[in-house]
Amino acid sequence: MEPQPLHTNTNATTRIPNSSCVGLIRRLTWTIVLLFLLLTVIIAIAWSVMDPHKPRFRVSTISVSNFSVSDSDLKGVFEVELNITNPNKKVEIRVDQFYVWVSYSSVGLSRAILPQPIYLKKRSDKGVKIKFSLKNSSITKLADNKVLWNDLVKDWSKGIVNFDVKMMARIVYEAGILPSREKFLDIYCGNLDVGFVPIKDTGKLLGIGKDCHAEI
Repeated sequence: MEPQPLHTNTNATTRIPNSSCVGLIRRLTWTIVLLFLLLTVIIAIAWSVMDPHKPRFRVSTISVSNFSVSDSDLKGVFEVELNITNPNKKVEIRVDQFYVWVSYSSVGLSRAILPQPIYLKKRSDKGVKIKFSLKNSSITKLADNKVLWNDLVKDWSKGIVNFDVKMMARIVYEAGILPSREKFLDIYCGNLDVGFVPIKDTGKLLGIGKDCHAEI
């Protein structure tokens, strides 16, 4: 009787390396996931320890030129000067997507968008000037409210008009190698009295400026 050739189980030999490879991939995947979660926790703890404070906003002055208001027309050019302060010792701040409105009795008169980001180093402040004219759409909206329009005419004739400045901005916190953290702030500066005496078409903020309230 001739000896029978040996048969190898090719299925078994091919399955063993395949199962080992799958197990290695699973372990590697779980290792990466755990490392990512650990890194995320470490970053969150680091930001929590630093506890960065919101920047402070202050309206330093408001200047109004070529201002006039009548029964059917309103025009003028506003220049708002802001002071923005970074109170943090360990965190730098970038302010972008920065919108600024001037309003009268909650009716927006004009809006400006700052095209360039504002960079604030640790424990620093920066002055920003925004200049913008009144918008026709805002004037129409105000004119549709006869009570507010008449109030504005009376206030201007008396020499003092109360304006509000509202802002919205994205605040980006940066600290060394840590990933940046961002928040969106609504900033409100109310009851800003602008005097139009003795020149009626030119106004200036009365007093030394006013701090703004910022909230997330």
